[in-house]
Parts: sequence; C-alpha cells; structure tokens
Amino acid sequence: MASLANALNDDDDDDDDDDEVLGGEKKSFSTRGRRRMVLSTIQREQLQRRGGNFKNFADAAFKSQRSSGETKKNNNNNKDLKYACFYCFKKFHSLDLLQKHAAKELHDEKHDVVCTNCRKVCKTYFRLREHLVGATASEACKEAFEEKGGCRKCLRIPEDAGGVHVCAFGSSTGSSSSVRKKEGVCDECAPHVAIDCEMIATTKSDETLAKVCVVNGLDESVLMETVVTFCSKNGEEEGKEDEKVKVLDYRTEITGLTASDFETKLLPTLAEAREEVLACLAGAHKNTPEMWKNKPHKLVVHDARHDLRALQITDEDVPNLFDRIRDTSTYVPLQKEKGKRVKLKKLVEQFLEADDADADDTLRNFQSPNAPHSPHLDALAALRLYRGCRDNCFHFQAVQKGPLLRRKASSTTPSTTTPGGGGEDEIEYFKTPKVLLENEEEKNDEKDTWLCCWCEDFASGANTHE
Repeated sequence: MASLANALNDDDDDDDDDDEVLGGEKKSFSTRGRRRMVLSTIQREQLQRRGGNFKNFADAAFKSQRSSGETKKNNNNNKDLKYACFYCFKKFHSLDLLQKHAAKELHDEKHDVVCTNCRKVCKTYFRLREHLVGATASEACKEAFEEKGGCRKCLRIPEDAGGVHVCAFGSSTGSSSSVRKKEGVCDECAPHVAIDCEMIATTKSDETLAKVCVVNGLDESVLMETVVTFCSKNGEEEGKEDEKVKVLDYRTEITGLTASDFETKLLPTLAEAREEVLACLAGAHKNTPEMWKNKPHKLVVHDARHDLRALQITDEDVPNLFDRIRDTSTYVPLQKEKGKRVKLKKLVEQFLEADDADADDTLRNFQSPNAPHSPHLDALAALRLYRGCRDNCFHFQAVQKGPLLRRKASSTTPSTTTPGGGGEDEIEYFKTPKVLLENEEEKNDEKDTWLCCWCEDFASGANTHE
C-alpha cells in the first residue's frame, strides 16, 4: 500500500512539473476533473514551443467537444421552429420573436427589393447582392442569376433571353430613359435636381460654403456651379470690422480650393448662391428645362444635413422641404443594414462604376485618393442612384413575394400561409402588419432611415400638376 501511495505521489509530481515546464499554473489543469486529458509527447512539445499551457489546450478541447454536442442539440431544436417571416423566410421558435423581427425589418410587400428566383425579400440592395453573388449566396439563385445573364449593378435579370440589358443605373440620356419608357412612367411628373456642396473651415463656421453645384435631373445638365466667397460685395469680409472672418482650413485635398481661388471680386456671396439654389428648387432658374419650368423639384443629395446647413436652407425657405428631400445616405434600400449609412464612394463602386471599356465612364475612378472631390460628379452620382432605385422599383413590384409553394394567404393582419408539400407543413408564415408601416412613416423625421419609396414620386408629381 505504501508503495502504491508513493507511486501516486510521484505521478502527481510529474503533472506539476509538466505544468511548470509549459508555463501553466499548477492548478490550471489538475483541478478540471471532467476536462482532464492525456497529452502525447508531440502535443506537449508543440505547446511548449508556442508558449501554451494545459489550461488553454484543455479549454479548447472541451469547447470543441461541447460545440459538437450543441450542434446536435441545435439540429434537434430546428425541428421546433414553427413560425417564419413571409418575406425573408427567417424562422422562429415563438410568435413573439417573429413579431419583434417584423417590427424591426418592416418589410413592404410592394416596394422591397426581392430575388426573382426564390422570391425572398432582401430589404436592401446589399443584402440582395450578397444573396445572389456574394460569399454566402444561395447556390440555386446564384446559378440561375448567372445563367440568365443578370446585371450586377441593378440586380435584374433580362426579361428577353439573349436580349440587350438596359441597366436602370445608367445615364438619364441613355439607358435609364429607355427603362422609364418601358415601364410606362412619365418624366414630366417627377422634376428633380441634385445638389452637392464643398465646405471650408473659417472662424465663423466649420461648414462655410465654398463651392456648390446643381445638376438637372432631366438631361444631367449643370444648372449652376460656382465658387462662393465668404466676403461681401464691397470686398470686405462679412461681419464687423473687429470680427473679420478668417479661413482656418481650405481643405484643399478635398475641395481643391486655395487662397487664390477667392481673390477675384466676381464670385457670388452666400446670399446670392443661396437664392440661385432656391430658384432651382422652385423650377424658376433660367437654365431649368421648359418641361419642368415653375414646378417644385425634389432635392436629391447625399447626406443632406451638411449641405443644407452650409446653404442655410430651412423649412421656412422651401415649402415641405423634408418631404422633397431624396437623401441617398438615409434611403433604406441603399444601406447595408437599416440605419447604417454607406459612403457615396462605396455606392458608386457598387452601382455606377462602368465595368466595360465602351460604357459611360463619367464616374470611373470616382473620388480617387489623390484628387479633390468634384461637386459636379458627387451630385451626378447621387442623381443616378436616386433615378436607378426609383425606376428599378417598378420591376420589383411585378415580382410576387413570399414562399414559392403556398396556399392562398389569409386576408387577416397578420396573415398566415402554409407552404404545400414538403416537410414544412407545420410552419406558419406571417406578414408584416400594415399598422407597423404606418407608425414608422410618422417617425421618419427622427430617424436615419427613409421608408417612403421613391417610385411614388411619379404619382405625387402627377397629382400635383394635374
């Protein structure tokens, strides 16, 4: 018995020595009971070379065993999923979780972007692109999309097999106009202009207007583009003599402006530039196309907060200003996730940059790192994004949403439907209650999202000018 006790003590000493050699604490491995495991000589040497210890190795092994058990458990739990979203097909264990999902996503059966192959609603273009051609794309949908020659910009599949595809995000004088004619929409009913401003930092404001450009939405012509001085007409700086405005930062790497650009006395002041922009919004500018003369225009812009603040334009200057803003940074289909803005450069890369050498390369190398921003190109990019999303919506409206195999949906709210056949007969599909969408529209002015679909600009324009 004594010899047996001594042998056990020797084994314990060996364990302690191993812990010390491998840099681990004495209690780190020996007290783990269930997790205890015997390491081979090779494993010990590898751990020692990498500075590892028994504790980390045992934890990793235990988590591996535990995760394999959880995987089996989750597979069993998947059988308990009884509820699913009618639009994105996401499944839930309880109706309460499904209702929370519906309140968060606020799927719109009429206007949301959708996969034409499986009819899954993806809410944003980024989700749809990931579903069709991304790293986690559905194999069936990706194969169908590529086989039919789908467009990676507007994510549409050509209706005519072998025909020439016309992308909705093209120029207004080319592809985009043909899309609108095909969809039967009228340009006269939706006047709009795109605006972009560049600001400098002065002692008066960190967002002092320095350059502004307004692009007409009908033919992409420039209505006005000018450098704006912060000096008054008589050449003296605005403000009192003892409170002169001085430039703190021209932000040349972004604006392209230097002190020499402000030396001429022929530059318009902020007040004059502001009045000219207001005339463009009212359709009263001298360069406004005759078709849109004296008609209120929608204001297309990327991140309207900064531009309107620099122009000092408020609701008092423009009737229904908030309802007329079309901001490409807060429009949900152009966001990665609802409420998460995407930079204009990223949007141009995803939707507007030409892939072919023969295509329109106006926005090629947009906002390159070694060149200043162009307010004309920024306004043009926002304009094409607005028009592409607006016109593309008519295509997605024609696609029926929801599971492919289903019975007639109930007219109740929320409505349920059950797919026919297969192993999912017990899953109930619920639609988003309309009351959620109505409540969310009332909160648009307080959020970084915009849920009103831009395709409705045609209807509102027609009603306004009848």
